[in-house]
Amino acid sequence: MNGAGWTLTILGVIAASAALIAAGLAVGRLGILGGVFGAHLARCFKQIGREFVHFIGAMAVALLLLPIALARMVLLKPAAAREALQSSGRELRNAFIALYALLVVQPLRLLGLRAVLSYIESRLPAAMTGTDATLDHQNGSPRSARAEFVGYTVLRELQRGGSGARLYVCEPDARTRIKIGIADGYVVIKSFDFDDGTRLAEILRESRSLDAARKLGLVLDHDSSERRFHYVMRYYEGLDLGKFTRRLHETAGADGLDRERLVMVTALVRDLVATLRDWHAAGLWHKDVKPENVIVLDGRATLIDLGLVTPLASQMTLTTHGTEYFRDPELVREALRGARVSEVDAARFDIYGAGAVLHFVLEGTFPAHGVLSGFRKPSPESLRWIARRAMADFQRRYASAEEMLRDLDSAIAGGDPSAVRPADLPSMAQQRADDAQIEQIAAISAAAEAAPLSPPISPPPSFPLPSSPPPPPDSRTNERLRIRVTDWWRGTYEMVSVRPLPAAIPAQQKRGIGPPLAVLVAALFALAVIAVIWAWLGASIAT
Repeated sequence: MNGAGWTLTILGVIAASAALIAAGLAVGRLGILGGVFGAHLARCFKQIGREFVHFIGAMAVALLLLPIALARMVLLKPAAAREALQSSGRELRNAFIALYALLVVQPLRLLGLRAVLSYIESRLPAAMTGTDATLDHQNGSPRSARAEFVGYTVLRELQRGGSGARLYVCEPDARTRIKIGIADGYVVIKSFDFDDGTRLAEILRESRSLDAARKLGLVLDHDSSERRFHYVMRYYEGLDLGKFTRRLHETAGADGLDRERLVMVTALVRDLVATLRDWHAAGLWHKDVKPENVIVLDGRATLIDLGLVTPLASQMTLTTHGTEYFRDPELVREALRGARVSEVDAARFDIYGAGAVLHFVLEGTFPAHGVLSGFRKPSPESLRWIARRAMADFQRRYASAEEMLRDLDSAIAGGDPSAVRPADLPSMAQQRADDAQIEQIAAISAAAEAAPLSPPISPPPSFPLPSSPPPPPDSRTNERLRIRVTDWWRGTYEMVSVRPLPAAIPAQQKRGIGPPLAVLVAALFALAVIAVIWAWLGASIAT
């Protein structure tokens, strides 16, 4: 290689280095690597890990249920064996769904092709059935196959509830997260659309529930238009208490749950009752307490579904909405009588539902005959007594969720509910104390009536006490109060003072990228010139 070749090579290396440095400066100024791309990678790998865990767990449960089904067949229990096989099939289906997400969905999402995948998933079933999911045949106008909400990316649609609303799992963008006050996780949007057959009465009922639920901070955002109304809640991904309990009983057999599992499911019911206590204290009635409305995640239970939430002071007439076997028969009788919500202690209807849920977790089946439903499987008598009292006649059941909560805490505090007798529960001790107090008051009254009258004793002279100085002025009087929810869905919150937020989020000062781009363009131009000269020089040497 001659001197000209070496010179061109050195110049090429310098130009290439300058191009790389300039590109790095431009990318760094734009914040692409540190911001968007890094967050995207973190979300994708987190979801990949979650799908992998789901696949392994579902496959393990499916394989474990197969020998259980075989053993039940040997023991001549075909019904129980069939249930185990069906559960194994469901777990296999969940495993294949997780595998599909692991091998197809998440890699495409990692490459930024989520929109393509969403289009294929929405259009392929319609193409196979010969229908067009993007066309509204009632009015002939095109309509998006996937709902869109400003500030949210729709990930998937959940199964519809009884109200007919559509439920979407969504991911808020960065600006929306600041607005609704959550740093991570997904949200669920409940949408009512007139074009989907939603009736005005359903929207009005839901709007009343929305106004009540906002008191506990359960609703993060809401919006409405001429044809649609929706609101946003925190999304909790987990098993509902119904599926969770059935799986426990399927593996436990006819002997019922062991002590450890009894304490675990009772603690979940305890979380439910604690949530009801907070809701009742805030003046709200859930109205649809059932296992399917309780989500189990990380060993805790979360009450969901705000569709029927009603203020306890409402002047509306009682309705029979709710779920059979977990709905209080007294509610049906009062509704037929035409009673208003404010005329009855509606919180006791929720207590009945909590008692029915406790019966369900102990037995693995719903209480078909209400309070008369028997217990077939072995379980602690103290827990049976709590369930029976919660489902007792309206005036004989627990007066409040707080009273039921104390009994549940007492039953599981020592780790062995079987060691606790019903007579040892706090509500029974309180009843005995109340009876003793009534007897004492009656005895004092009888003694006072029998004693002779005595002249009244004049009270001692009183002297004015020095008045305490007024409290110092609160430096936060110009600040506004805000409810900060400390535990979503359980409804625990605290009042904090915060300064009003600015009307708009101040824009971050942008750093100019002009110089790096100029260096990049110049370096690329130099590379092109060097390449042309190098090619010309090579052709000249060859000739």
